[in-house]
Amino acid sequence: MNTSIRLYLLCVLFSLPLISSASNGKWSEELNKLDASLSQKSVYEQRKLDEIKALKRNLRTASQADKFKINRMLFDQYSSYQYDSAYVYANHLLSQALKERNCDYELEARCDIVFCLLSAGLYTEAFNELATIRLEGTNQQSRKLYFKMASRLYYDVSDYTKTEPYQSQYIKQGSVYTDSLLHYIQKDSPEWYYAVGIKEMKEHNFAASLDYFNQYMEQKGGDVHSKAIVTSCLGWLYLYQKDLDKAIKYLAQAAIYDNKGVVRETTALCTLARLLYKEGDIQHATEYVRQSLSNANFYGARQRVIEVSSILPIIERDRYNIMQGQRNAIAVAAVVFILFVIGLFVAWWYIRKQMMELKKAQVIIARRNKQLETKNNQLEEVNKIKDEYIGRSFYINSEYINKVEKLYRTIDRKLMTRRIEDLRSSLKESELIAERKSMFVDFDETFLKLFPHFIEKYNELFDDPDSKCLDPKQLTTEMRIFALIRLGITDSERIATFLNYSVHTINTYKTRVKNRSHIDNDKFEGYIMKI
Repeated sequence: MNTSIRLYLLCVLFSLPLISSASNGKWSEELNKLDASLSQKSVYEQRKLDEIKALKRNLRTASQADKFKINRMLFDQYSSYQYDSAYVYANHLLSQALKERNCDYELEARCDIVFCLLSAGLYTEAFNELATIRLEGTNQQSRKLYFKMASRLYYDVSDYTKTEPYQSQYIKQGSVYTDSLLHYIQKDSPEWYYAVGIKEMKEHNFAASLDYFNQYMEQKGGDVHSKAIVTSCLGWLYLYQKDLDKAIKYLAQAAIYDNKGVVRETTALCTLARLLYKEGDIQHATEYVRQSLSNANFYGARQRVIEVSSILPIIERDRYNIMQGQRNAIAVAAVVFILFVIGLFVAWWYIRKQMMELKKAQVIIARRNKQLETKNNQLEEVNKIKDEYIGRSFYINSEYINKVEKLYRTIDRKLMTRRIEDLRSSLKESELIAERKSMFVDFDETFLKLFPHFIEKYNELFDDPDSKCLDPKQLTTEMRIFALIRLGITDSERIATFLNYSVHTINTYKTRVKNRSHIDNDKFEGYIMKI
């Protein structure tokens, strides 16, 4: 390698920062504003913590009538900041509402719990909580909150599912709730433009959505969090239209609003990091994705952690390649200046430092990849279980409705003819027992489709012949208990309800099985989860 080639390589190495700077020069102003805002992150957070402390002091001296209002303000402070605390205050609100028997308070508290659950990615639990909400006896403001939360839940689940036809079904249902919500909102108000803009975006009417969001931004008022959501949506819409400059502008603005509002449950910064990574701005992409991961971990949003973690190893890999290129270039420079002992020593020290950083990066990448693989495997299993049981439940519900309809018709005919004794003979307990047995057979069949080797692996945990199952297509009562545990249902009360036993009986079964196994009692359920 001659001297001219070596000098060329050195020039390429030192020109990389200039190339990167030139590539993002068009939107450097927006990124500089965002960097300045992020540098004040601790200041904004301290201001929020001071407000929370002041509210907690007021709560200690507040009258009973004011406690709900202050607890609600504390929930609002935590709602997009920290899941655990928000969930605690939402439950405080629910307890107080139930104690006071206030329908409006109860609806608001349950909507707050739904918000916590959907923000943390607990969508099934959020749907279950939403189903408990009753609108009877509530005022218009409470009903508006209900429809707003219901539409938010369905739209968020549609974004998470990304699978047809379920995604379209969720979007359709979310739009139904939005239409109901619009009856409680003044037309052409900022809140109205916000709701309609979200609906149009979810229904892929992007031009209309863009128009509504722009009109929202022209209105006066609006809280920082809503502006963050709207500007984030604008960034996404312009990105869809391939208008890169406006997309980065609005995403950076959304991230600034999130930072000022101390919002930890957010997507704008991660989306911006992905976009900058594609444009070759590795430095900003790395910093923003790390802050996004830190926010997601702090809030406790598991779906955001998975989303952000998917891009971090890719960026770290590119950083690794850049660092490796720097190391090679330094090695070439060391050969050129081999006669200069001091220069050689400095180069050796620098190379050694770079190699240590590379090893650290490799360890981080390996660990993150392993975590991602584990999470993906868990998600695949959950999706498989969900798809199987949803399909099965549709069929069983349809069959059950047909039976109930037939029974209603029979009862109606016998009541009309006053055949009371025949009516009593129609309602046999044996038929209910048969229905429950049929339900168990359906459960066994569906479960063994998902876990075909469950019985075999289960029996391997025992030495005695009594543990063997005679029918390879049917579970025993003991096996059903641990089959439910394998599906993630660990609460004895729920298991007892499903199997029509008492909680004491379920615990007795579990203890007896564990004592008969050659596995330690404390480790038995862990082995079940590995099947």
